[in-house]
Amino acid sequence: MLFVIQISLCQNPKPCYNVAMKTVFLAINSQYVHTLLAPRYLKANSSLPVEIIETNVNTQLSTLFAQLYSLKPDVVAISCYIFNIAFVDRLLQDIRLYLPKVKIILGGYEVAFDTDEYLDVADYIIKGEGDFVFGRLLQDIESGRGEYPKIIEAGQVENLDDIVSPYDDEYASMGDTRILYMESSRGCPYRCSYCMSGGTKPRTFSLERTFDDYRKLMKYNPRQIKMVDRTFNFDVKRATKIFAWLIDNYGDSNTNFHFEMAPELFDEEMFTTLARAKKGLFQFEIGVQSFNAETLSAVGRNANVERIAYNLARLKAMGNIHIHTDLIAGLPHEDYDSFVKGFDRLYEMGGDNLQLGFLKVLKGSRLASEGEGYIIGTLPPYEIVSSPYLTYDQILQLKTCESALERYHNSGRFKTCIDFLIPKYYSPYAFFYGLGEYIANRRGEQTAISATAQCDLLWQYVYDNPPPILDDEQSKSEFFNRLEEYIQTDFKLCGNARKWHRHDNKN
Repeated sequence: MLFVIQISLCQNPKPCYNVAMKTVFLAINSQYVHTLLAPRYLKANSSLPVEIIETNVNTQLSTLFAQLYSLKPDVVAISCYIFNIAFVDRLLQDIRLYLPKVKIILGGYEVAFDTDEYLDVADYIIKGEGDFVFGRLLQDIESGRGEYPKIIEAGQVENLDDIVSPYDDEYASMGDTRILYMESSRGCPYRCSYCMSGGTKPRTFSLERTFDDYRKLMKYNPRQIKMVDRTFNFDVKRATKIFAWLIDNYGDSNTNFHFEMAPELFDEEMFTTLARAKKGLFQFEIGVQSFNAETLSAVGRNANVERIAYNLARLKAMGNIHIHTDLIAGLPHEDYDSFVKGFDRLYEMGGDNLQLGFLKVLKGSRLASEGEGYIIGTLPPYEIVSSPYLTYDQILQLKTCESALERYHNSGRFKTCIDFLIPKYYSPYAFFYGLGEYIANRRGEQTAISATAQCDLLWQYVYDNPPPILDDEQSKSEFFNRLEEYIQTDFKLCGNARKWHRHDNKN
């Protein structure tokens, strides 16, 4: 969710100022490839100059602070999220110590629901959508009027088209090496108890404005434009018009367009339109979260699980859209056996990527105030340790499955092998859990494993734990000959020039 804010005064005045005040906005991303939108919105809608420093949490803190110090800022602004708040907390200590006169403006979910923790370090905390408030606050600081309180309640922007577009040439040109982000709506019609956007009023940019924003970003042929709309297809007809426009105008481009979609909200017109897209043009992130109807009802999702299954199967059968599906372990009324059944069901639907996520109890979410019996980690990302439905031991088992799933399925590097193996085992979950446990027993917590070693581990696991269908020596010999062939195929497809040489106990 963006650090952007609203005020109901005159929109975005742009008077001329001769000021020496320097404002620096630290855009602290989770990784190099990401690009926060919030600073761009606030800069575009401010009449005073704002300099953006693009960085990420993997940067050396001392290096970033030295860069900031050299700029001699008067104002420092930071959007605070679950992925950067630990980094921000340490950085704020240095800013207060070595730049004591600097005015600090904070915003974002991590401070909006925990303002008391930041009142000593921040001069201003903005809560809400700050597109217009931020610029006016800078004017107030520059003039010395002191009209704004320490905590600013900004609310929501009702007419999104009033906001000046943040997609300038500087941002658009970053798309050759980084992901560009864009939004066509704010808010979400769902009331999911685990989500920060649950129950916020949906509002949309006009189609004309949305198409114009796409044109600005497409000037530099970016690799990927990722829409941050919480539920892009909540208005099915509108979403279909945008898909059709992209196909008609950029259907032959090399850009990938990513959307977060509700799996139950597809109609015939949308399927017909999507069928026209070339393979790779669109990528859908589909938050299934659970196939347990009681669970979905408890968190406020109230989705038809059979409709979800039907639509996912239909999307997969089309074959032209990259499908990324999500499950969340730890939701109410979802025990271990129920989750495993849901995992197997979703995996067998054949998505390109299946994210096995773990419930995070976020500040300000309904679950944070209403959930009982949850033991939650005290540090970001506030992931559950156990719940009334899952023990810590069971969560660790799910994490074991997740590690193998990420390495051998979601990576896309072993597609031939995995497609060959999974049908021959008891279930997808059983296979990935067994493989993950096998690797953990041999490699411990080691995360970086070479491509050759991954091939070795896969081969040896299957050799030591052959599928139950192999009931004679001939079928066993044929099976392992094919497996070796498929490992070689995947090894080569991943760009490895050398041939994989097996290291095992097989004679």
